Amino acid sequence: MSDDNGVVRGERPAVAAPPGLLAKYQSDPHKGGLTSPIYAFSDEGRPLVLDPDGTRLVPAERADLAGSKLPYVGIDVRFGPPLTGPFTPAPAGLVAVFDSGRERPVLFYDVHGRPVLIDPHDVTCALVLAENLAELKRVEFRPAPGQRHDDGGR
Repeated sequence: MSDDNGVVRGERPAVAAPPGLLAKYQSDPHKGGLTSPIYAFSDEGRPLVLDPDGTRLVPAERADLAGSKLPYVGIDVRFGPPLTGPFTPAPAGLVAVFDSGRERPVLFYDVHGRPVLIDPHDVTCALVLAENLAELKRVEFRPAPGQRHDDGGR
């Protein structure tokens, strides 16, 4: 459903996605899959796509493209875009968790909506894409005590 201004209702977008950015869905990495345009990113950095009805924005991992049941596997980076600004500040509470159990705060998103950290192996404080660090296990959102985290029950 949209309001009188044509704004799609659903999960609240925080950052607009750059044009042409796609969410990728596939069950086998050796076979083709499906893609869907990413319209925005949520406060927690989740890519938002249109639900199958085309009526609201939903997190990419919750969208079922035309009943395909293909899992969301990430942002389609066919051409492997490098770390690219301008950078958007990440919300407080977004952390990168490493295989060793060590955690580092995610500071920014790049223009493609990917989490950016200060490179722990570079003494010059260079920025690096979280996904390029081999020891990265996951990026997750941990709201501070008392901070409300509302995903709207979606």
